[in-house]
Amino acid sequence: MTIRSRQGRISSRRRSQDGGLFVLILALVLAVVVGSSFRKAGGRSTPVVLCYVDASTRELVSNPAEEKLPTRRVEQVAGIIDLLRMPPADQGLATAVPTGFTARRAALLPGGILHVVLGAARDQPPMGFAEENALYWQLVNSLLSLPDVRAIELSVDGRPAGTFLSFVKTQRELGANEAMLDKGQPVDLYFVAGDGRYVVERRTLPTGLTRSQLAFQATRALMEGPAHPSLVSPLPGTEVLRGVTVSGRTVSVDLEESVLKLNMGALEEEQTKNTLVLTLTRLAGVSRVRLLVGGHSVQGLFGHVDAADPLFRLDGRLEAGTALAVYSLTEVDGDKLPVLTVYSQKQALMGRNVMISKSIAQLGNPPGGDASLVPHGARVTARVLEANTGMLRLSLAMTPLPKDQAAEALMVEQLRLSLTEVPSVTSLQVGVNGSATFLPGGYYIGKPFLR
Repeated sequence: MTIRSRQGRISSRRRSQDGGLFVLILALVLAVVVGSSFRKAGGRSTPVVLCYVDASTRELVSNPAEEKLPTRRVEQVAGIIDLLRMPPADQGLATAVPTGFTARRAALLPGGILHVVLGAARDQPPMGFAEENALYWQLVNSLLSLPDVRAIELSVDGRPAGTFLSFVKTQRELGANEAMLDKGQPVDLYFVAGDGRYVVERRTLPTGLTRSQLAFQATRALMEGPAHPSLVSPLPGTEVLRGVTVSGRTVSVDLEESVLKLNMGALEEEQTKNTLVLTLTRLAGVSRVRLLVGGHSVQGLFGHVDAADPLFRLDGRLEAGTALAVYSLTEVDGDKLPVLTVYSQKQALMGRNVMISKSIAQLGNPPGGDASLVPHGARVTARVLEANTGMLRLSLAMTPLPKDQAAEALMVEQLRLSLTEVPSVTSLQVGVNGSATFLPGGYYIGKPFLR
């Protein structure tokens, strides 16, 4: 009995040990499986381009990043939406993605078409067109950067086919909306037309430059010459440029000593000086240009240009009120480009309101041979100049208006260039016929237009 009992106990203990070993093996297998699933949930590092909204201009800004994304498509889309909902801190970025906006279904169809069905919260407040449009392209532009995705189809549960939330019409998007993305910072370069007048070419330079770097790049672009073959740059080539620095409100352009040997006619000297000064004094916070040779001041340059003192835009006549600078349109190689006309005043203009009204009136009466998209009879209905920011908030009444977006953009460009020539005006916020968001052709004016 005792032996059987011991054997029974021993047998029972062995079964318990065998069961413990089985449990241990099972636990190890589960740990491997769970660990593997955790690794899959964490995702693999994937290069993506996340698009956010510039908090000041409301334009889309692309932000390349490396993010860990799951392998399932719907989870990838949900991960992108979560990232878009939280913009990076301290970069001036915002988002149009609302709380409660999520991915319901997503599938990659043949041909690389990513079909996504989204969901919005039941209490989602209505959006205006601009905000909804920004949301739509924030999603499309970002999702197009996912691996193997060549096109995007978006829809929102409960919305009619072909619409996004309320205003935006959806379709199969084959590429990013490049027009909405921030391409850098634009600058106005002044070149000389065949009739001797100064024509503006808009050029884009990289963002993130210091003031001195921006001034250097603008000077270099000016020396490299215009894009239109009918325009010319009277400046010598980039090989004479030693450096450009900005201190306070003064740009110093340092040239090689070889420029002292250049011999120019009086007209070419004047054009050389003016293209440089007009270009650099359009940069934010710059009001004067100092010319140096070999790092030192010189009395004269290019023959007869007085370089002993800083040079001011149009010789300071704008600030004195003895001149008005207005931009009409001239045709250059098939394009309409802004051309500068300076109107001398018999009596100095007193006050910015007078300058603004006269500029608008003059825009509607371009010189012979030029055109203007600001119609004759356009008038100011309200204006406010913010003293601390230099922003001019202007309401205009005008008819007829341009018939398409491209012409509307060109009209606003005329207004931007002309009105930011008014002393102390550094940016323009314009409303037309009661609208402060979109012109009838669809051009968006609900943002500041910077000098």
